[in-house]
Amino acid sequence: MRIASFDVDHLRLKSGLYVSRKDLVGSEVVTTFDLRMKRPYREDVMDTGSIHALEHICAAYMRNDPLWGDKIIYFGPMGCRTGFYLVVAGDLESEDILPLVERTFDFAGDFEGEIPGATPLECGYCVDMDLEGAKADATLYYNLLISAKKENFNYPKKRQRKSAPKSDKA
Repeated sequence: MRIASFDVDHLRLKSGLYVSRKDLVGSEVVTTFDLRMKRPYREDVMDTGSIHALEHICAAYMRNDPLWGDKIIYFGPMGCRTGFYLVVAGDLESEDILPLVERTFDFAGDFEGEIPGATPLECGYCVDMDLEGAKADATLYYNLLISAKKENFNYPKKRQRKSAPKSDKA
């Protein structure tokens, strides 16, 4: 079984902010963004404690943002631990959401205090959170975003394989 994300060339994928897909839900468009923080197979993936802390900090920040909060449907980690998915109501492009993502990761990079929702009552496994690791990962991603080039906003497509030459021998 294939899905659209399998058509992204992860061997050439750079860290960045990509439109992963757009779906029609009723008459409304929902845009899924790929917040790719680590280059697959070139950089170490995020530790579970870092990614878990960032999930809580960033989701709380985005859902409370006065401009975007009511449009945020979901923010959560990729299973491969190279980034996050952000699902937003609206037919959007990376440039539309970039200011929110920059603000979010700037905030996360400087975060102090108790991680939102990090108690046994509010979270399924709150003991696996690493605030310092989260802040370091957030700062790296924020710095990437503020210096990003166009290539960091468009998925590389898989290279088409050239078909093998036909043989005259049967």
